[in-house]
Amino acid sequence: MPADPGRTRVITFDDPDVAAAAYGEAERRYETTIHGGDVDVLLVGASSLEDVKAGYSSYFVNLKSWAKKIKKLLADLPAIPAV
Repeated sequence: MPADPGRTRVITFDDPDVAAAAYGEAERRYETTIHGGDVDVLLVGASSLEDVKAGYSSYFVNLKSWAKKIKKLLADLPAIPAV
């Protein structure tokens, strides 16, 4: 499956050996984009998806929403006159 920029894809596994094999396959599949910084392949163990989201929150941020908030904050800042 091709990488989808700006998206986090989560696949859950019950068997650690199957998870490790899938991780290795993903590393091979995305080898060229990993080194270019376009894709991160992670293997994370946790009790729940909520724990993963708490520990790796930057992978679950809605960047469009975040950018909109930043633009609004910047627009609301008062202008500072040049000296």
